[in-house]
Amino acid sequence: MSLLVYTGLPASGKTKAIITALEERKQQGEKVLLFISAEHEELTNRPNVRDQGLMGCRDQAKSFPIDHVVDTKTAVRLMADLTEDYTVAFDEAQYFQPSIVDSWQSASERGIDVIVGTPSQVQLGLLESTPHERVELTVNCSCGKATAVHPVYEDDLVYPKHLCDTCYGLNVKTEVESLLATVHQSEPFPNENHTYQPFFGIDMSEWDLVREDCAARLGVILDAVNRCEAVVAKLDDAVNQPTYIDLGCCSGFFTDGMTGKGFRSAGVDVSKDFVSWASQLAHIKGQAINYTQRDLLSFLNETDKHYDVISTFATVQWVMAQKGYEAGLSCFGQIFARTDAICIVEMGYTTEEVYRNKITDRPVEIDRTWMMNLMQSSGAFHTIELHPAGESGIWRDIFVGFKAALSAPRTFDDFPVRGARQTSRIDNYWQDGWVGPYLLVNLRAQSSANVIQLEGWRPDGSPNCELHFSAGNNNYKTVVESGLFTLSIPVNLNEGDYFEFSIRSSKSFRPDDDARQLAFILRNIAFAQS
Repeated sequence: MSLLVYTGLPASGKTKAIITALEERKQQGEKVLLFISAEHEELTNRPNVRDQGLMGCRDQAKSFPIDHVVDTKTAVRLMADLTEDYTVAFDEAQYFQPSIVDSWQSASERGIDVIVGTPSQVQLGLLESTPHERVELTVNCSCGKATAVHPVYEDDLVYPKHLCDTCYGLNVKTEVESLLATVHQSEPFPNENHTYQPFFGIDMSEWDLVREDCAARLGVILDAVNRCEAVVAKLDDAVNQPTYIDLGCCSGFFTDGMTGKGFRSAGVDVSKDFVSWASQLAHIKGQAINYTQRDLLSFLNETDKHYDVISTFATVQWVMAQKGYEAGLSCFGQIFARTDAICIVEMGYTTEEVYRNKITDRPVEIDRTWMMNLMQSSGAFHTIELHPAGESGIWRDIFVGFKAALSAPRTFDDFPVRGARQTSRIDNYWQDGWVGPYLLVNLRAQSSANVIQLEGWRPDGSPNCELHFSAGNNNYKTVVESGLFTLSIPVNLNEGDYFEFSIRSSKSFRPDDDARQLAFILRNIAFAQS
């Protein structure tokens, strides 16, 4: 019995070694079988596999017929029927489920020779307790002076070039400098260190960036991922690796960042330059990211793919501006439908000056309420979270829709409000009840309300203070004296409304023994019907 495992960098010769072994045994009259996984399109979409039924390698003279393109369950069943006079090989084994390891172990114990190429780290861990021979294949760096440790993919995303640490560092430095020089010369800011978004992991501290909140927006995505058990469970699964696409990907900041977190990523953008830059950086870093130059509506109309995580940052409003309001609604409908787990949306509002006169056929203002109502009315999401503009430095509201219940719902400070639910972090409120000069929080009405009932206290002897209240489109101001005060503030809120709530105080103070700037103590607050 034997269990032989080949590991090494991509294109280091693992498949060639397997093909050679199978050819030799077949020539000797032995029974041989080659299995590959049907569970991953990365493998099954290769032309040699899909069209010819052959497993190929970099040596074009070498190929071998594939006997079984099957899922893990079927492979296990077929292996159980084999006798000891067989040699079986599993190439690109990482695309089988980890449970396949038990079948390899059992077959080897029954006297079957098993050859495995490119097992996943999980599979290797399971093999540790099983007698086996492991062969680590190496490949020389293109410099010819050292062993390669980095694969760097070219345009075909299949066969990489191999580089040692030194050559990889020089290659990255040279290629990044070339990329930044190209961006420097490009529209709309020619001959300026000025571009829309940074490149992930590249020092752009001397550049002026239109969107300086990219890291904060990526943080929103990763926070959502970390709280979604269905996605987290896939991160260590080579077969069911979670998928991510950024619609309106610009120069690839988010696709790059998500790839580094374990996602199989893709990006779409209408700009030829953005797609070119993103693709160039992916090649520099050795990342197999699929970028497509296409306008958003056409892309969605032409693809049937689904993704675990989809993001679209300030893109759909441009579809509406160029192709009409209904075209944008069509985009959102397809985006929501193609999301399997998490959908992240940033939308340019018509209340912003840049978009005010762009979407001429809209029936209503496109704002926070519109976006939230659109996601709710779609019926696509179990939970919708709002990250309001300003939170952690993000420029615009970000909406996060989850298809299923969360393993860890988002938590906030305990703001003592009744009749509404907190949907964002709160500024200038502390757990001892003190409110600062500008309280700000986002809420969702749990029922219709026409009044805010508020009770507060200001220190005895304090000068009169003017309070300005804002609840969505409702505004109110009044003057309160020192001591205990109660207010009934008129509002018009419907059940389910998402709104920003704020209190501005004209007077505040800083106690001698407290570093906080304080305005009053909030004792009770409720959104209610009078």
